[in-house]
Amino acid sequence: MRFNFKLILNNEKIREYLFFIGLLFLVYLPKGGFKIAGIPFTWGYLYLGFLFLLLILILLDKRTFLVKSKHFICYLATLPFVLYFSLNLIFRGYSGSLGNLVAFYVSFAFLPLLFYLFLSPFLKKIKSFYIEEKIVQAVFLVSLYGILLFVFKQVTGHYIEIPYVTVNAGDLGTLEGKYNMRGSLYKLISTYNNGNIFGVCILMMFPIFHQKNTSKIKLIIVILALILTLSRTVWLGLLFYFVLIYKDSIFRLIKIYALLGLILVVIGTFFMNRYFQYGSLSGFILDSKLGGRIEQIRQLSGLSFFGSQTFKFIEEIVYLSIFKQLGFVGIILFCLSFFMPVYIAISTRNNNYLYLVSCMIYLFVCCSDGCMLYIPTLVFFYFVSSMIFISKNRTEKQNIT
Repeated sequence: MRFNFKLILNNEKIREYLFFIGLLFLVYLPKGGFKIAGIPFTWGYLYLGFLFLLLILILLDKRTFLVKSKHFICYLATLPFVLYFSLNLIFRGYSGSLGNLVAFYVSFAFLPLLFYLFLSPFLKKIKSFYIEEKIVQAVFLVSLYGILLFVFKQVTGHYIEIPYVTVNAGDLGTLEGKYNMRGSLYKLISTYNNGNIFGVCILMMFPIFHQKNTSKIKLIIVILALILTLSRTVWLGLLFYFVLIYKDSIFRLIKIYALLGLILVVIGTFFMNRYFQYGSLSGFILDSKLGGRIEQIRQLSGLSFFGSQTFKFIEEIVYLSIFKQLGFVGIILFCLSFFMPVYIAISTRNNNYLYLVSCMIYLFVCCSDGCMLYIPTLVFFYFVSSMIFISKNRTEKQNIT
């Protein structure tokens, strides 16, 4: 009996189940999995591989390949950077680990192909209300769990670690070594195992949560979770979002940041002065070493067309790291790859503004700490970049490429 692959795309419930499973493994439990030869295999990324194979089978069965021209252009824009990196690798070598090299090609070659070309037609067939409702629930629940885990860690001195589920089995017992300490105080990490990764990922979902959530209590919980990441990058990203949203409502913006400022003062009073290596809240915010990033800036040795260092890894300050290792050519091609969705959205109509804002937030925080090659950051980025061009009314016709 021949399996009817078309049933998957035509059945609304099946599409929703497939989306929710992805949400479960990539938003709720992004680090669950195991390691082989030091390379992490997470259930979320394995599930994306499964979806990729499934969609190929569906396409072969349908014998047609439909994708919006905007998505197709965004995908094409990613190819020059990957090609340039590969040539750089051949001629100049590579000084990083095998895991980082695999992470690069998964992040910059596989994920754009999957989201822009294969998943975008699939996502278009799911009701926007369902997607937004599930995102709101996920952002709230992982933030709530993050706060509970934060309190539990401060009180007991231990994390709750469930191997293969909330933490990679290969990382069991190592969470304290993942840059999660601020003096004697531990960052909020939720199920992301790192405060910065959690903060950056949730920031990309925050515009959808903020606009679609109707509970002020839930909003306060999510904002509190972002603040408790104790990450200046995340704080700046949150500020950037509210400036974008309320740029025409200055008094409302002042009220919001008066509240956030009060929360920070309270946290500073009860935690930072006692536990932080900075000694005070002002010392933390005005840290002259920029959390160690000042060394990345000092290592910049002049201007270079093709880069002055053998490629190893993308550091916290993404644009600077790309420029140092891959030069003017590398940073131009990188920006072409990552800024193309923003450019197309601004220059065309009928795009989803909330997801555009999400994309812009990530591009902004890359100036400080983009967590670029860490799971699952770029899954979030390519998801929101793809959703920019999926309009809510779903009436825009697809273009054949």
